[in-house]
Amino acid sequence: MWLTPESVTVEAETVQLETVSAERSGIVTGRQILDIALNGRDFTRLLKTIPGAPADAVSGTTTFNGQRANQNNFTVDGQTVTDSGVNQQFAYRISMDAIAEFKVSTTSQGAEFGRNSGAQIQVATKRGTQDFHGGGYWFKRHEGWNANSFTNNRQGTPRQIYRFLTAGYNVGGPIEKNKLFFFVSHEWGRQRTPPAPRRITVPTALERIGDFSQSRDGAGIPIFVKDPLKSGACNAGDQTACFPGNKIPQDRFSPYGPQVLNWLPSPNVTGQPSYNYESQVASELPSFDQVYRVDYNINSKWQAYVRIIKSKQTQNNPYGRADSGNNLGLTPFYAPTFGWSVAGNVTTIINPTMTNEFQFGKGKNGIPGDAPPAGSPYYRSVSKITIPLLYPNADPSGLIPNFGFGGVSGAGIPTAVTSFAGLPYANKNPITNVTDNLAKVLSTHTIKAGGFVEYAVKQENPFRPYNSTINFDRDSANPGDTGWAYANALLGNFRDYQQFSKTLLPTAPYWNYEFYLQDTWKVNRSLTVNYGMRANFVPPLWEKNGLFTNFDPAAYDPAKQVVLYQPALVGGQRVARNPVTGATGPAVLIGAIVPGIGSTSNGLVHAGQNGVPRGLIENRGPQWGPRIGLAYEVAKKTVFRAGGGVFYERIATSAIGYTTNFLTNPPEVQLSQIFYGNLADLGSSGGTVFPLQITQVAKDGHVPTTYNFNAGIQRELPLRILLDVSYVGTQSRHLTELAPFNALPFGSAWLPETQDPTLAPRFDGTTTLPANFYRPYIGYAGGRTTAGQSAQARYSFGGSSNYNALQISGNRRAGRGLQFGANYTWSRALGTTDGHLTNTRGVNYGLLALDRSHGFTLNYIYDIPSLARTGSFLDNAVGRQIFGGWQWSGLSSFSVGSPLNFTYSLTGIGQPELNRRITGSEDFAPRVVLTCDPNKSRSDRTINAFVDVSCVAPAAKGSIGNDSGIFPVRGPGLNNWDMSLFKKFKYGEGENRYIQLRVETYNVFNHTNWTTLNTAAQFNPTTGALVNAANPVTNRDGFGALTAVRAAGQPGSPRIIQLAGKIYF
Repeated sequence: MWLTPESVTVEAETVQLETVSAERSGIVTGRQILDIALNGRDFTRLLKTIPGAPADAVSGTTTFNGQRANQNNFTVDGQTVTDSGVNQQFAYRISMDAIAEFKVSTTSQGAEFGRNSGAQIQVATKRGTQDFHGGGYWFKRHEGWNANSFTNNRQGTPRQIYRFLTAGYNVGGPIEKNKLFFFVSHEWGRQRTPPAPRRITVPTALERIGDFSQSRDGAGIPIFVKDPLKSGACNAGDQTACFPGNKIPQDRFSPYGPQVLNWLPSPNVTGQPSYNYESQVASELPSFDQVYRVDYNINSKWQAYVRIIKSKQTQNNPYGRADSGNNLGLTPFYAPTFGWSVAGNVTTIINPTMTNEFQFGKGKNGIPGDAPPAGSPYYRSVSKITIPLLYPNADPSGLIPNFGFGGVSGAGIPTAVTSFAGLPYANKNPITNVTDNLAKVLSTHTIKAGGFVEYAVKQENPFRPYNSTINFDRDSANPGDTGWAYANALLGNFRDYQQFSKTLLPTAPYWNYEFYLQDTWKVNRSLTVNYGMRANFVPPLWEKNGLFTNFDPAAYDPAKQVVLYQPALVGGQRVARNPVTGATGPAVLIGAIVPGIGSTSNGLVHAGQNGVPRGLIENRGPQWGPRIGLAYEVAKKTVFRAGGGVFYERIATSAIGYTTNFLTNPPEVQLSQIFYGNLADLGSSGGTVFPLQITQVAKDGHVPTTYNFNAGIQRELPLRILLDVSYVGTQSRHLTELAPFNALPFGSAWLPETQDPTLAPRFDGTTTLPANFYRPYIGYAGGRTTAGQSAQARYSFGGSSNYNALQISGNRRAGRGLQFGANYTWSRALGTTDGHLTNTRGVNYGLLALDRSHGFTLNYIYDIPSLARTGSFLDNAVGRQIFGGWQWSGLSSFSVGSPLNFTYSLTGIGQPELNRRITGSEDFAPRVVLTCDPNKSRSDRTINAFVDVSCVAPAAKGSIGNDSGIFPVRGPGLNNWDMSLFKKFKYGEGENRYIQLRVETYNVFNHTNWTTLNTAAQFNPTTGALVNAANPVTNRDGFGALTAVRAAGQPGSPRIIQLAGKIYF
């Protein structure tokens, strides 16, 4: 381990030039962790104090040197604690007061470092010492102490409730003098955060019994309920086909319709035309974090420790999460996020020149459950909802269906009352790793050799509505439509029903095997050379039960191609026609798969069968990573350092969606839909299958590779300041990326063969067949996004990036009084992708979204000299307590904004049609045309005109989406000062006994830091004129305007004040 016991408690009194390694790294000391206040008490916010990290970094997404956040590797006491799903954040929580210090290695790491290709973040927990030491603490935040945001003030919106409480203690000391030591830390947290009020329209008491005579729409206009069994009109002027008096006879009720309406809560608001039900139930987030550590000095040659970490954080959100969303807040949804970790270390001095260190770690993190509590009305058994399901066994949770009541603009009727997906959610990630390092000193050589083995399993089920989704939306093409969603529900007439056929939970393990050999050669007094090699063997993750499927173009057989229902005209009405039998159906079935013809799994292959790799991609075998570096003391107090290396990456499970994208393909799982049906027929009717959006991964997978290198000077300056000026570069290759697959070619929407036979062809994209009729692989869908991305996508390993930077840092950690660290980075990060989304390389090469060309951070701790100087009139017990023991500390961050893309639309024209009109492909959106540089100078920027919107124009027909480059503008930057003032009151004997009162302020000057820029232009389709430019009177959030500030908890959010007290002994 890099951490020595003494470094926990002893501050160095001399500047430490790095004379034995080219590695660029930084240590965040225990004093920085404790004495620099951090919003949320999250130690990872101090990562920005290390050169190469962006100054506006947010917890969990910190990048280093232009690499992705999921390329970093976190360890605690030598054990991997990175969630292998996202591969970019801590798998559990740990109290800041339990951390001794942490080290971040960013470039030219030695051969002993592996697993990930980015920064290595090594955290060391505190340990017990020869004397008993400990402390307790209490932290409190309250909205009454905070500043309101600029946008809230502008709109007259009060501050929302914002209440956090954290308390804890830690204690450590000897169990057996000089032999056995312990350390314990406990921390409790509680958060209470209410959302904005939820306002919807629920059925009234009269509507629940079929009486809609008093019902009004959102404008207060009476509604008219059509009888589906009658022909004719039903409106204010002609009520021929209406239910008499707008009252539905009870003998027409579906046996399930009253169940649906009566399940909804009763109105609790009157006098509001757009809603009659309001709720605002706060979410709760209690937590409990524990650390236990025992160190044992067995004898002079053997030392060992065991450390246990446990954390639990139970999210109690009445409105659910991504998998349990709802608009009602009737009962809480519990998401008990947990994590535990056990680490053991044995260090042996074999002889005076040889040592061995063995480390073992085992842990697990997860988010199990996330279902409502027993007795919740969201369960079918409690609500007494007995609607039959197409797949009765698909939902093990027993939840009610998701209900939607859309189609009535402005009426407040929720399009989705509930949006449950994949409950009960299971997300578990056990991980075990073993590391051994052997070091041998041979004359001027220090040789190290070792290995690292890791085994992990990822279990995570996809977010899919296994409980079914039933929409009672108004749809005039539905023969059973009444014109009012709640009346449709009462009759049991739905617009559409959807359900996945099966719930699957994967068990997806992987192994890592890595070995290394390195030498540190002290060539002479001035020159040290490091060189080594690491072998990385990172076989792909696989699924134990062979549940993964993939689309293989070579396995697609045109003879097994499915047939789609085609558009046709019958009696002047557009219908769906079976091209084989001639049978017709409602137009909503156009594009659906005709049953019984072809194979819905055509081209899909199973992992581990018929030559398909068990992990879907090929095992690339060992990857060799050479490392080299040197440190040359060119003069006293001056060192030149240079180095580089090759590093490999364990692909994050979620990077290609292993446990989600490849589990929901046919034939294992089928998404079935029914249109224009009745609830009573669900148990006996079969579903309709549409072409499915699936995801493919390239079989010849590569191992993501990074080449990093640096060269620079370290110099000791007066006042014990260490200056470092360095060039830093990285080149990443074979990064995961998502490219269009089964996409429509440019111009294909204008061809004669792609025109809809029921429309008069215009060959301009407005009369084109539905896209799935002319895709390369019939039976599979595509998609569209404003980024020009096909949702029918193919994961491959062709992404690349490069980063070049000048990094300057100055640190003063030695001595008393003032300690500080400052770093400035001038950089440029370019590439084809910084996430997983891309398409054509030439079109998408440019700045990465993570690029921050300029960034500066400053952290400082200043022990304010006491006014009660020796011999002064204040030099007495009272004076020393009042005027001594003051401390000022802070963390200041400044950064340019992130690069942003423009998008555009045409008034009255949807995105699919826009794409067809301009690029001729529904899958690819055009980019704006830039006639000048849209970036304004700082002095010219205003809230309503942050960019020059006159530079932006729509593309012309024939564009292929390359009219402008990616990320042509920068969003708003960051200017943030976090400051704290502490007061220490000593008690008893010794320097380590005192009470500390703290006032912590985040964004102390309450500088408004904007985070959102409206980059979506809208043009007149005829004239091409911009129609949504921002102006401060009628459209202050329009195109080109700043629209939102940083949210509470983010760096630079409106000022937050935290009060705290600590006691040390």
